[in-house]
Amino acid sequence: MTQKNLAQQSLPPAVLKSLSQLGERIRIARKRRSITMQNMASRMFITRKTLARLEKGDPGVSFAVFASALWVLGLDKDLLNIAVPEQDEVGIFQERKRLPDRVRQSSSDELDF
Repeated sequence: MTQKNLAQQSLPPAVLKSLSQLGERIRIARKRRSITMQNMASRMFITRKTLARLEKGDPGVSFAVFASALWVLGLDKDLLNIAVPEQDEVGIFQERKRLPDRVRQSSSDELDF
């Protein structure tokens, strides 16, 4: 078994479910726009089979293919809502823990230009 397949099979169930839901959302958006699978696949420069895998939430489909699908559907602005630093509660908490309680002035206040 290749390392790539092993990584895909070891994804947490919640992640697999999210990928499946994202694929379903893309399928719904495509159908609402009356875009055939063949037409969408050709606009994305992928095969119809790859689009079918994307719509099923296959974890082996690349992020670039997901991004391309969102672009074709006019939903690519939603990509900017992924991993927004200001919404990273765990990262912000960890960063604040590393901050010193107080800041002291250094003994040499010489400005070095």
